[in-house]
Amino acid sequence: MNREVECQISLPPNISTLRLLRFFKCFPVFSLLCPILLLFFSASSAEAIELLVPDDYFSIMEAMEEAYEGDTVLVYPGTYYERIVLKEGVNLVSYDGEDGNALVDGPGLKKVLRRTLRTIIDGSELEEAGYLIQFPTEAVAPMRVDGFTFQNMPKYISGINLFLMEIRGCSPLVENNIFTGNKSWGAILATGLGVGMGPALDAVARPVIRNNVIYKNYSLGIGNGSNSEAHIIDNEIFDNEYPEGWDDDRVAPGIGVREMARPIIENNVIYANGVGVGAINFSSFEKPLLIRGNTLFNNRRAGIGLKGLGGMETEADAVVENNIIYGNMTSAILCKRVDNVRIRYNTMFDNRKAGIALWSVDHIVIEDNDIHGNLTAGIRITDIKTAVIRRNTIYQNVTAGIDFTSWENE
Repeated sequence: MNREVECQISLPPNISTLRLLRFFKCFPVFSLLCPILLLFFSASSAEAIELLVPDDYFSIMEAMEEAYEGDTVLVYPGTYYERIVLKEGVNLVSYDGEDGNALVDGPGLKKVLRRTLRTIIDGSELEEAGYLIQFPTEAVAPMRVDGFTFQNMPKYISGINLFLMEIRGCSPLVENNIFTGNKSWGAILATGLGVGMGPALDAVARPVIRNNVIYKNYSLGIGNGSNSEAHIIDNEIFDNEYPEGWDDDRVAPGIGVREMARPIIENNVIYANGVGVGAINFSSFEKPLLIRGNTLFNNRRAGIGLKGLGGMETEADAVVENNIIYGNMTSAILCKRVDNVRIRYNTMFDNRKAGIALWSVDHIVIEDNDIHGNLTAGIRITDIKTAVIRRNTIYQNVTAGIDFTSWENE
């Protein structure tokens, strides 16, 4: 006896060819009854698609949940009060339209994209503690976040300190964004550590953090935990500082480095933070910390401050080159308990203390720098084992060109 079976399926509106294929694959019966249909659609199965918010999906997370690797969640101008968790291999991009890629005045010195200013992800209505946006841990597929303003995380009642963006053990591209107004902590965390800052993961975080503006957060701008090899390039970072009364003995860096983190910090403009670039508990790693081509000025302490672990031979290595450092409230470059430091081709002037101040550094090379107009010595050296100082131009410093206050005998 023959029977007719009626099957009714409701399809989402405006569904694309690729989305239709994905929809049918959710129903095994269609794989058996309609092989020709599946064969027809499979020709485009590798095609990446754009999921439009709010045209096709009311919220960003609704679109993200429907996205597949290679897709892009494309967000139209507006303010979105939601927390974002990216999927591996999915891009999150603001809609450009006719004028979205035009450069306009930003909150600081840097011009920004118009679409960045008009596409906002706001955390002010999120009561449960969490990052405003985070990437999947140890993901390997390419991901990109491009052209958003991330803003307004509250200070949570629990007291937990959270960044606006978490990059943990993966390597996305983060570009053309603004990060501001986090009252919980800082702007971006790049790290290879496990949850709770536990043992190091095998995966190293190698994000590219490029052409962002990071300002007025209640802690550091960009934090690098152990196993971060981020490339931090062409960003503007300013006015990040602990609010009054939080911690009088600490200062918030524009870019912070901890332990075995070895980012490349290049061509950034960093000003009016607690310290421009700061490293604490700086320890052994096979690669040097590279700080080059940056402009650092008017920070509340040093332009660059590197501090290693006290009383330990760490073999921590840093290269500081081709930077312009001026107007900082202490030294242009301050190094304590670091094993190897190479300082070359920098211009340092009008800082409130020495141009370069070194304490308990094992081996230093200072060459081809222009150091002038600082309010104490051009170079101040205390307890150094070996030093090479050559071809520097040192002039108009208040106390001395080079000040050797003590020398360590081996």
